[in-house]
Parts: sequence; C-alpha cells; structure tokens
Amino acid sequence: MALSAAHADANNIVQDEKGVRLAIRVVDAAVVYHGALCSFDTTVGLIKPFDGTEADRLAGWHFGDTVTGETSDSPPPEAAIVTGPFIWKNLTVAGLTGTPATDLGLDVWASDDGTYTKTDPGGSGARVGIIVRAVSSSKADVYMKNVMGWVDTQDTLPTPSPTPTPSPTPTPT
Repeated sequence: MALSAAHADANNIVQDEKGVRLAIRVVDAAVVYHGALCSFDTTVGLIKPFDGTEADRLAGWHFGDTVTGETSDSPPPEAAIVTGPFIWKNLTVAGLTGTPATDLGLDVWASDDGTYTKTDPGGSGARVGIIVRAVSSSKADVYMKNVMGWVDTQDTLPTPSPTPTPSPTPTPT
C-alpha cells in the first residue's frame, strides 16, 4: 500500500560515502513522505512518489520532512533524495520466510513508494535491493542499490549480437 504517512522504518538506514544526496523539485500536488521511494514524472521532469510504473525512472528515497509539491512557490519545494547505495535495517519486506538460508541474497522489489516484497510484482514494480540479513519473518536488512535513473524494464543486459566471423586474410599472389 502506498505511503500515507512517514515510513515507520525510515530512520534505520546506514549510508556510506558512496551514496549521493540531492534536492529535487516535487511535482505539483504530489505528497512525498519521509522514506518514500520516488521516481521522475516523465512529462515535467520533477519527482513524485513511485506508483509502481515500471517505465518510470527512479530517483531515490526521500529522507526529510513531508513535502507537498507546489511549483508556484518561490522557491518550489524540494525532496531530500538519497540515491543509494545504503543498508536499510529492519525493513518490512512481504513474503519473507524468516530463514536466512532461504531469504539471504534474494532481490527486493518496490511495488510503490513504500511497499517492498521479495517477489517481482510483475509489471508494476522495480527491483531496488538485495536481502543481506533476515531479521524475522517480516523484516530484513536490505542493501538498497543506487537507483538514480534506473528503469526496471531495462534491468537485464541486452542480448549481445553475434560477433561476425572475421574474413581470412588474403594471401598475396
């Protein structure tokens, strides 16, 4: 379910020096809560809460106070975006078994701005991380990858074209 308040686990992130923090303007009337996964609105280039659209380019997670977009404000409101990578400790992830041998290393998918699952939501989500520690049957420590500009429909490597066989070098006559 999409966020309607700050994400309960959002204060449990551990970020190293590789993570990037950005301030990005928010789409008019969009409400971005603390801990929300955000994506770019392709029509205006501003961010909005991720709604599960696989073709959306992801921006990162908002770790600041709740922001409501109003582009007529001067200056317009901005979300405090963390692109990743970081470890999100004790994150609620649907579908966990609670058994480290079963859950460890599995992908984590976002189906909207605040819902995470270990199974691909199939056409309505984005792969955002990997389980690095199973905490319980509902919580895990998740390595969140750098998602800036990520489009989930492109998360597989393209099939390489066959390499043409080189022509033999002609021998001089």
